[in-house]
Amino acid sequence: MLGDAKLDSLDTRLEQFKLNNAANQNDLQTILKEYSQLLDDYKTLKIAYDAKGNGLKVEELEAISNIKHRNPYILVLVDGNGYVFNDELVRDKEEGGMRAARMLNDAVEKHLRESLPQAKDSRIIVRIYADLTNLSKQLARSKIIGLEKRSICPFTAGFTRAINLFDFTDALDEEGTKFKIRESFKLAVEDGACSHIFFAACHDSGYYSQLVPYTGNRDKVTLVQGAGFNSDFHTFGLNVTQFPTLFRWSELASAPPNTKAPFANKAERKASSTETKAPTKNTYAHAANGSGSWRRDDTNGMSDAPLIDISSSLGDEDGYNGNSAKKKTQQCKFFQKGFCRFGDKCNFIHPGDVSVSQQKPSGIIIDRSDISSQLPTAVVQGFIPINKNNQRIDTYVREPTQEEWVAYNARFHSNKPCNNHHLQGMCTRFGCPYDHNTLEPGVRHCLEYVVKCSACPRKSACRSVECIQGHLCQKNDCVGQAKGCKMKTDMHNVDPRLASMVPAEDEEIMHDDFSGVPLPPATSMGMW
Repeated sequence: MLGDAKLDSLDTRLEQFKLNNAANQNDLQTILKEYSQLLDDYKTLKIAYDAKGNGLKVEELEAISNIKHRNPYILVLVDGNGYVFNDELVRDKEEGGMRAARMLNDAVEKHLRESLPQAKDSRIIVRIYADLTNLSKQLARSKIIGLEKRSICPFTAGFTRAINLFDFTDALDEEGTKFKIRESFKLAVEDGACSHIFFAACHDSGYYSQLVPYTGNRDKVTLVQGAGFNSDFHTFGLNVTQFPTLFRWSELASAPPNTKAPFANKAERKASSTETKAPTKNTYAHAANGSGSWRRDDTNGMSDAPLIDISSSLGDEDGYNGNSAKKKTQQCKFFQKGFCRFGDKCNFIHPGDVSVSQQKPSGIIIDRSDISSQLPTAVVQGFIPINKNNQRIDTYVREPTQEEWVAYNARFHSNKPCNNHHLQGMCTRFGCPYDHNTLEPGVRHCLEYVVKCSACPRKSACRSVECIQGHLCQKNDCVGQAKGCKMKTDMHNVDPRLASMVPAEDEEIMHDDFSGVPLPPATSMGMW
């Protein structure tokens, strides 16, 4: 046990260290300020040198310098039709919009501190333009917000209200959005007071020509990656950043255009209504809410489609009889317009639903015919990919080749590799009996593949950055444990489509001390 004198000495040394560290931090801040001032003086001197050759007077030079350095700002330019905020933010309406604005402000400030320290003191201006009517339609189809026309407006109002220089503006349509984005970019890129531009419209090749004159100009423009990022934008040689906690990483389902014209007059509506049967006790009908109509030219306050009598397709108890299977082969036209009040009980197909005939007896209800192609191939470091249900998903791991299996099995039988050492980069087990020697790339890939076959104990709720096990079944057409799969039914029903990313947790996960299991190099081998 330490004595009092020793404790006092250690306490004194700790305090001295704190004082020295504070002094060092102050010196560092002073050096940074002096360095920034030196850069400004150099720029002024360079302008003076250039002005001397052009015959400018000193007074004119000072005026140019003052205008250039007055009220510098950062512009964040977003096409809201392609860069949609994450579902959890949009669902919270006004509060979600205010939270999104604060999160975006914090994310931009962090990027400036880390990558653009010369612009970290500039004001941040955010301009988001979108077709709010069509965007509301798409979000309603995904069941993220309500069915009211322009139902995203509470979110956009909260976003605009949160911070004084943040605006989320309705541009009426897609062409209006492009027009506003192009003109705002042109104005800012030629403005000497604009220190930098974050360009979040890289999903549309229509903006490609706008950036051509600024190829390689990393001091002025940074691209923001989001859903549907067009790889052609990489050819500009600009820096690319991501804000995964803000914007969706999967595209919304596009809303089909409404091509049906409204009834011309009251006589037509009356004639149509006489042909529609009145609903009885066992009759259910689709009805459109006039106040929530999506049509811009809807002046009559009612839907353009008559009520549909589907009583012949409903049974006495559960609403289905022998004709329901036939009805399930037809698309629901009300759902295509953005709303269907029957929801999952509708007798017509909703896009994304699995028909009754497709449901497996094992309890697997999602389409697994090509599930591997829907998984993300890469994610941002430090973030966990999740689907629309906030379930963790994995990046795609391809099936090893025949040669890789042969090499893996040979290595496994000679000395079993340590999973934690080769896949996590560290092994904390004292006297580990497994092999820590370097693996060939093919053998390591087989090891990663085999470990992904083992289900994580926390399943889709896992948020650990260190987890190396699987969180869903990646095998196409897998029918579950009935065919030898190690994962249970619930891990076969996880939607593999990426919807967002969340920050990873640094919690330590204690994996079981299992080593890779050798598998026969059969050509028919699947994920499990």
